[in-house]
Amino acid sequence: MQKITFLISFVLAVMSVYAQYPVVLSFESHAIKSESNNNMELCKYVDPDEGGVNKIWDFSGIESINEFTGFVRSSYHSVNSQIFPRANTELDEFNNKFYYRIEDNRIEQVGYSSQDNLVVTQFDKPLVKMIYPFTMGDHFEGTFSGSYKMGELTSAIKGNYVVLADATGMLILPDNFIVENTLRVRTMKNYSYEMSGSRHLFEIVTYRWYCDWYRYPLLVLTQIKSTVNESAGVTYQAAFNNNISTPANTVDEEVHADHLFEIYPNPADMFLSITYTVKHDGKVWFGLCDLSGKEIKVLHDQEMDAGTYHLEFNLPDMGLTEESYLLKADIAGLTQIQQVILIK
Repeated sequence: MQKITFLISFVLAVMSVYAQYPVVLSFESHAIKSESNNNMELCKYVDPDEGGVNKIWDFSGIESINEFTGFVRSSYHSVNSQIFPRANTELDEFNNKFYYRIEDNRIEQVGYSSQDNLVVTQFDKPLVKMIYPFTMGDHFEGTFSGSYKMGELTSAIKGNYVVLADATGMLILPDNFIVENTLRVRTMKNYSYEMSGSRHLFEIVTYRWYCDWYRYPLLVLTQIKSTVNESAGVTYQAAFNNNISTPANTVDEEVHADHLFEIYPNPADMFLSITYTVKHDGKVWFGLCDLSGKEIKVLHDQEMDAGTYHLEFNLPDMGLTEESYLLKADIAGLTQIQQVILIK
């Protein structure tokens, strides 16, 4: 009990020192990349907990099973390059191969095969795995379809997916591996096909925890519910990575600028207030961008003396149509990005 009390006190103290900033997944820093293998540890599944902000996920007691490596390589020289001509990246893990088209700030899954090609899935309408940039509150959804082949049997396959960033907080993994600021992405996917007179339905929910300084997830929890006709079963997959070097200072002052500005409220409906600090005289620029990074509106652009300032904007007067934007700032050479969620 004393150990648990000490750990909780330590975590709360750390969180009070390191104010959280929004982790933004970008194409450059987080997309699957050829020749960047991913080493992880298989483990027992644990309850992922509810979504929210400033969460503390204490998974320090996760039971490890064994190590595994996900091998990422270009698919152009793959033995399956002719089966999946639209793919440019192959991920080989768990004796399965996943084929992706990665470009234009997005990742699309175009196919799948077992190691021996006994099972092959080809998507004529790809499943979108990620669209960048992506941060807390963002989501996208869609449908996918294609063909499912098992041996000599072939069936049409179709499904739906929803991807959303539903939580932020501190992640604690075994061996006292603590990451103060992580973003959790939840993916819900279902698909069905018919084979030999039986209808197969799969419902898959996956949770992935990301930080801003490592390309791949630190923790992955997956629940798979399968139903064949009226018979249902549930299986689980889980893996974590606590064998990577933590930066000396997780909050990079050159990138995040030690919280140069704060916005309130967020989500916002009528008014948006920005309080910002200029550490030394210089030019101050604030801009509102869409989630692809395209500039929508310049909010402020002028030379300012060192000090703390306040800006306020009437949102209805700005003619905004989307629900989420990125507020970008360049304050005397230091930059910060934060998501703004609008309520209509």
